Amino acid sequence: MREKEREELLFGYLERGTIKKRQEEREEENSMSQPQMPSTLTAEPAATQALTPYTRKWVRRLIYLSFLNFIIAGTLALFMRTDQGGAPALIGPLGTPQVFGQLLTAHGLGMFVGWQFPFAYGLCSYVFPKYMGRKLYNEKLLPVIFTLFAVGFYLVWLSILFGFGPGWYFLFPLPFHGGPAGTAPWGPAEALVFFGGMIITNISLIVFAFNIFGSAFSTKYDDKYNNAPRMNHSFSAKFAASIGFDAYMPKAVRERVVSYPPAVIAAMVTTLDMIVSAPPFLTLLGDGAWVSLNQPGFLNNLVAKNFVWINYHPIVYFAFFPLIGMYYTLIPIFARKNFASERWVRVPWPLLLITGVGVYSHHLFMDTSQPYVLQLMSQNMSMTIGIASGISVFTIFALIWRSRYEWNLTAKFFAASILGWIVGGFLGVEQGNTSLDIYEHNTYLVVSHFHFNALDGIIPAAFGVLYWILPEIASKQWYSKTLGEIHFWGSSIGGFGLAGTFALLGYIGVPRREYSPISQALPFTAGYQPFLILAFFFAIVVAAAQIPFIWNLIRTLLGPTIKPPVVAPVPEVAVPVPSPLSRQSPDPTLSSEVRESKGTAGASPPVSFRPEGSISGASAGPATTTMTSLGEADKPEYQRIETQSLELDLDSTDDILSKVELERQEGMNKSG
Repeated sequence: MREKEREELLFGYLERGTIKKRQEEREEENSMSQPQMPSTLTAEPAATQALTPYTRKWVRRLIYLSFLNFIIAGTLALFMRTDQGGAPALIGPLGTPQVFGQLLTAHGLGMFVGWQFPFAYGLCSYVFPKYMGRKLYNEKLLPVIFTLFAVGFYLVWLSILFGFGPGWYFLFPLPFHGGPAGTAPWGPAEALVFFGGMIITNISLIVFAFNIFGSAFSTKYDDKYNNAPRMNHSFSAKFAASIGFDAYMPKAVRERVVSYPPAVIAAMVTTLDMIVSAPPFLTLLGDGAWVSLNQPGFLNNLVAKNFVWINYHPIVYFAFFPLIGMYYTLIPIFARKNFASERWVRVPWPLLLITGVGVYSHHLFMDTSQPYVLQLMSQNMSMTIGIASGISVFTIFALIWRSRYEWNLTAKFFAASILGWIVGGFLGVEQGNTSLDIYEHNTYLVVSHFHFNALDGIIPAAFGVLYWILPEIASKQWYSKTLGEIHFWGSSIGGFGLAGTFALLGYIGVPRREYSPISQALPFTAGYQPFLILAFFFAIVVAAAQIPFIWNLIRTLLGPTIKPPVVAPVPEVAVPVPSPLSRQSPDPTLSSEVRESKGTAGASPPVSFRPEGSISGASAGPATTTMTSLGEADKPEYQRIETQSLELDLDSTDDILSKVELERQEGMNKSG
């Protein structure tokens, strides 16, 4: 029999018989072993030793604090909607322009700083030990980070409680000369407390960044990132890999660099953006504190506005980038297959790193004194960040397409989040165009843009991650799946309805940051009223949806502790696995993606998928699936087989071919 026919018969038999049988056996085993609760409501397999009980304790405390601030800041937003819904009398003395400014300040900072900072601190501190397999550089810094942030941020809210209210953007000279009459209705003491609190909050960021960079680059760890043989372990190679830049390297160079897990790359990019933008922002805060002491300022107002936005734009991504990293980590589990190319998972991150800060000047398009080169740079950066986001979205959609996707609670929140990201991204690109921004800058379209991104993009992803990791970090089983579903649908309907209504308000020209956009002197503004009431309705829906979440979380935390932690079922992944025909098992030629996920040479690559992306005998790494490929000279012309991560034993090839011949003979006898 010719070799080519021999191979076709062999693989035909495997496709018809062996694979189908093993798939059925594996599905039967999984159906018998899976618990009744979905995988998002149970803990993942036991974390590596790197994710210590001490780290888990402070990770959950940071995340609890973040959602506490989220609930408080969201409640404040309801009063803003009541004001603009035309019913300030319902809330008595809160319905005044002065208090509206305080609400605007407290709500914006409560979401962008009060919620995002501790959530990003907690998630990034979870990601490094979980997916990189490294203990945090100094886990004893976690309580320092927690305390600095809590003290600093609650000082900020305290200053607002006592009257400080120039808006969450506090653009100079508003902190000192704001208010309807041109003079601040608050005193220098409130301004000093505000700026002091913001400075302390940003010191917590510096301590956090020190811990993250140490975890990523320290040479004290004995692992593949430092000691894999024949790999480049220079700082420049590590730095390039930590931001995903190795995806742009030539193949010969890329194969000698140990790739970082996607979740770790995301944490590194967001931390770098924040720490690069911190010095000008701290300079601004220092100037504000100095002026609050009745001293002359050393920044002019235009420079001050630049220093605000160069930090405030990366703040938008502080939690979102790590959450996108969790997309790349968890969605392959839900899709039961891995990305066709790990390289494309890393391609967007260098672009997001640069544009995350570089787009900031599009907030200053209406400042005609802003240098033209900065305006042009930010317009182009706004387009580029759309390209980077598009690569991420299409990569994820390509993975989900035609997969047996598991629509659990986390997967649903991720889907809503990606939709919010897409819609908000389109609005951002639109407003990042100087010719359009002239008409849209001071309208509710800007409010719609960041609510699609934040309320419908970042927040749902954070909820999805919380539902996934809480059983692991708290050793608690979620109390109710039904409450989780109610939370999802209420948040999604209310969130998209609210942001969509803001877009309608923007397109009809309703100005933002106004206590009362309806003016008796302008009769046409009466047409705004139905939309403002609709926005208030959707805000109520969002708020009501958080009640089952709060109850579910409380009952969960008061429930019994899981000992040992419940292990979530890990779905097998269907990937094309070309298998060698030789009876020997030599060290095969590996593709570049396999080398990157292995990290070490000479080890036998696994073909089974693990959620942590761990390899046999190694610490947790990126969520990757490796496969063996033949050398160019040995590759037969055969059709690749879709298999459930099979490990084929080909020691009895002749026996298999004999069975094929028997099947043929039996078929001929039956037909005769």
